[in-house]
Amino acid sequence: MKVEGIDNGSIENLVMRVKKSDQKAFNILFTELWGPMYSYACSILMNDSLAQDVVQDIWVDFWQRRQDLDVKFLKSYLYKSIRNKCYNHLRNQKFNKIQLEVAHTLSVASDVDQNDDVIELSTRINSVISHLPKRCQVIFRLSRINNIDNKEIAHKLDISQRSVENQISFALRQLRKELAVAKTLFFFL
Repeated sequence: MKVEGIDNGSIENLVMRVKKSDQKAFNILFTELWGPMYSYACSILMNDSLAQDVVQDIWVDFWQRRQDLDVKFLKSYLYKSIRNKCYNHLRNQKFNKIQLEVAHTLSVASDVDQNDDVIELSTRINSVISHLPKRCQVIFRLSRINNIDNKEIAHKLDISQRSVENQISFALRQLRKELAVAKTLFFFL
């Protein structure tokens, strides 16, 4: 199995070099894995800047503990770290409905092959949101990502509260529909 431009053997070699403080090897891993890791964190947190912070923290921790870590499957280790850090953050926050759905749908198995499926699923979620009508995207993000109540959104956008509710319902239907398809594909592996 390949990760972008590097295969598992190369990953293992790069990890060994990182353990010896080879910053070039670290940079190669970072460059190849940061994007999919960010997508995965985003799909759980539904917050771009927080997802970036989580992924950055994981990489900093990996570098700081490089000599002490005994990692056989780097991708699995990194994705589990992201999942745990995201869940720790969400545990202290008020869950919204879509975060609960995503949390129940996503899981990272120890089998490295399933990481690609997780990446694909998170990409699908982000894709569905980005393909919603612009007004619907704005309302959905205000409601589900920024946790603004419907009445305040209606006032802010100068539309009726019912319109806000309709747009959120539409967005959730689209996400559920896509999650159902992705969930079927994900669990048949």
